[in-house]
Amino acid sequence: MDTKAALNTDVAAIHAAMREEASGASLHGNPMAVTLGAKIVEARADFVALEFEPSHHLLQGAGVLQGGAVTAMLDFAMAFATLTGMPTDGTCGTVSLNVSFLRPAEAGHYRAEGRVDRRSKTMAFTNARLWVEGSEALVATATSVLAVRAR
Repeated sequence: MDTKAALNTDVAAIHAAMREEASGASLHGNPMAVTLGAKIVEARADFVALEFEPSHHLLQGAGVLQGGAVTAMLDFAMAFATLTGMPTDGTCGTVSLNVSFLRPAEAGHYRAEGRVDRRSKTMAFTNARLWVEGSEALVATATSVLAVRAR
């Protein structure tokens, strides 16, 4: 197997942002992140801030973002916070996820912040918050447990 193919492009992007080489960069190696219009705003140990501008294709019939899109933004924030502590050949996967939807998610520009509350060799316990940029009102919050491993 080609070593470069085994590297997690998300980890590489997070590590670059932690070195301040890619702040505001899109996550072009991740098709779902591209669909959500994701950009890394800030990354440091056990914390990540992301901006999203989801496509109108993700709106449901009532004109608000589909709940799965909101959940994906929160999941990315928690996973990427976990990736800040991973080696470049590492990965993580969501084991459990709990989301609370606090208000309708209108089309717009979003910010999500993810944090690692506790980390072990095999698990990370995380939380995230999502709101419309420029507003203090939370749209949704989440907690998750992620399995972590080096390849």
